[in-house]
Amino acid sequence: MTAPPAGTDSYLYQRVAALLTAEIAQGRIARGTRLFESRVAARFGISRSPARQALELLAGQGLLRAATGPSRGFIVAGGRPGSGQGGSAPGLPALPLSSRPAWERIHGAVVDAIASRVIFASWCVNETALGQHFGVSRTVAREVLARLQAQGLVTVEGKRWIAPQLTERRVGELYDMRAILESAALRGAAAEFPRARLVQMRDGLHDALGGSPSGEDLDRLEAELHVEFLLSCPNLMLRRAVSQHQALLLAHRFFYRWTARLFEVEPFLTEHLAILDRVLAGRIDSAADALGAHLLASKRRAMMRMDQVRRLVRLDDLAYLRPIA
Repeated sequence: MTAPPAGTDSYLYQRVAALLTAEIAQGRIARGTRLFESRVAARFGISRSPARQALELLAGQGLLRAATGPSRGFIVAGGRPGSGQGGSAPGLPALPLSSRPAWERIHGAVVDAIASRVIFASWCVNETALGQHFGVSRTVAREVLARLQAQGLVTVEGKRWIAPQLTERRVGELYDMRAILESAALRGAAAEFPRARLVQMRDGLHDALGGSPSGEDLDRLEAELHVEFLLSCPNLMLRRAVSQHQALLLAHRFFYRWTARLFEVEPFLTEHLAILDRVLAGRIDSAADALGAHLLASKRRAMMRMDQVRRLVRLDDLAYLRPIA
């Protein structure tokens, strides 16, 4: 059994080709317009590699023809070269492929790829190959990895990006640190967080206990407490420390897809509910103690999930991830 698809960003060039095809058909890109991969890349906020693939795809379909002369590029078939030089008809505004930043578009797929593999080994992450895989620049790839470093999923050793294996010892140490840090963060967050939102979160837990939550539901409910609530703590240094020890939260997003039915009733739901009930009642020290106990109890369940995922999942090789012996 293999992991679910990581997303469609690896087919970026096909999406660009589809957008260009529609604009040509609508006359928004005039016949005879000369298209250059560098300007198509800039227009859609992507790297040159998927831009070139998109143009070559359209050329193979007869919508474009290779231009001759010093400027080269491709010309929209069916007319003389026109005045459009940037991949669009004159006056057409730049149209990014997505309103989201490029790093954000690939972040989830990179998290899934790494989180699903660190239960098997440690990995060296090649940022150049990562950018090529997703059709983004090396700068974008580096930004994604920097964000994963801040979230504790990867580290920097010398000049290498390393995703360390989630061994039993590492899992235990992460949960021990989370119990200390997140209990402290709760005391700060409790005074800042909107009460109405806490009530919504509590109601969501009740709904989940009365239903059959999916893996995505479980991941969302985990994040509501451990990310949305706790990272509202006003202490910036504490927030950073909490985030840096939450690598397992990123991994759980993948784990829950495969282990949503590991327990008849997911234990963390009642534990989260007890924490929020205490916060809403103003029993902050008791809530912090309950959070610490919840995290320490979660260590054993995390190892159970990892064992099950190891049995179920078979993963394909990725060019940007190399196992470390």
